[in-house]
Amino acid sequence: MFESTQLFWYKLVFMTELLLGETLFVHRLKRRGGFAWRAAVAVAVCYAVAFFFPLPFYNAVYTSFLFLALFIVTVGGLLLCFDEPLVNILFCAIAAYSVQHIAYQLYNLIIGLTGLGGDATSGGLYEENSEPYYTVYTGMIYAMSYAFVYWLAFLLFANRIKKNGNLRIRSVALLLMLAVVVFVCIVINAVVTYNSYENYDSTYLASAQLSIIIGCVLALCLQFGLLSNRNLETELGKVYHLWREERRQYAASKANIDLINLKCHDLKHQIRRIGGGQMSERAMKEIEDAISIYDSSVKTGNSALDIILTEKSLLCGRNNITFTCVADGGRLGFIDDVDIYTLFGNALDNAIEAVLRLPDDMRVISLTTKENGDLFSVNLRNFYAGEVRFEGGLPVTTKSDRDYHGFGMKSIRNIVEKYGGDMSVSADGNVFSLNMLFGLSGE
Repeated sequence: MFESTQLFWYKLVFMTELLLGETLFVHRLKRRGGFAWRAAVAVAVCYAVAFFFPLPFYNAVYTSFLFLALFIVTVGGLLLCFDEPLVNILFCAIAAYSVQHIAYQLYNLIIGLTGLGGDATSGGLYEENSEPYYTVYTGMIYAMSYAFVYWLAFLLFANRIKKNGNLRIRSVALLLMLAVVVFVCIVINAVVTYNSYENYDSTYLASAQLSIIIGCVLALCLQFGLLSNRNLETELGKVYHLWREERRQYAASKANIDLINLKCHDLKHQIRRIGGGQMSERAMKEIEDAISIYDSSVKTGNSALDIILTEKSLLCGRNNITFTCVADGGRLGFIDDVDIYTLFGNALDNAIEAVLRLPDDMRVISLTTKENGDLFSVNLRNFYAGEVRFEGGLPVTTKSDRDYHGFGMKSIRNIVEKYGGDMSVSADGNVFSLNMLFGLSGE
């Protein structure tokens, strides 16, 4: 029933290679409950199917069908083990198949070019009655080829898949097209391999193998380019959502501050009228001072900046934070009001969050602006505790949920760049500095 041919035993080797490749890409995906027994069952079924899969024909069509069928079985096993949509599982499985095929072609290319494989260089692996030809050297080349390709694939591609992250692949048609490209490479390999039995040409075979490697590498790049584009779209959507929320918040804050100022102004006059002759001057002064804390005392020459600074000043006062501000908002007229509100709001929120972790005597934030010729600079400084890690020139959020946090600094950078400015951040000696520089000549 079972003929001991190279292809018969390679079915099991292929399954091992494919499962190892899939492990590279799926190990961070969300697992189902009882993962251990599910994985054991999936692996057992995959190997059983590989072992018992019949080999009635030895030709390019049936061999391609064989490998496709084994691949589909592994997809079923992944669905059993991981709580992910089918499209995510296919994404990882297709990537794994590409990596396995690249390693396979690289091994055969090296064997063919060095002549270490004897008759195996003609593609005897797929023949019906071929005898295996393996040596210590071919074994070493096999191990190094697969180890190198799998290691490189992990660094360049698999490592970009986040732990328990949704791949958010929406372009199913493009993903299926890439799957077809990979499958075509496999079919071409089978055709070339069987054709080489009768018309062996080392140059022709090496060229075909190199072309297939390049095709699979390009497919991988396109596939993960699709993932990167999707991540960028998601991030842009979150930033846009935050911008809309900031716009609504700015309108509400402006109305609230205006109302508070109006009521506080009226209250001061009413207290004078009511308390005249019935309470001491000192008592009235204390009441007026208590009310005045809510009256906007920040006047920078820019209404949007006044609103956000007033809000944050009140917040600092409630949390024993010393907030000093020397700002000329009149020079920021070239920036949209909502952008000013968002820019300074995010910057001050980050500073306030940082100093709240510190004792009262270190809860200090300073904001200064300076005009120097055609340049206008903004500097925000605050103390901080712990270590600040940077990624892409920006500090990494300290919150555990990075999918929904860490956009404040990105929003600041986007706004600064929108108006042709430059932004830099630094953390040294427990002092965090945010610096923004704008050109005024284009106002």
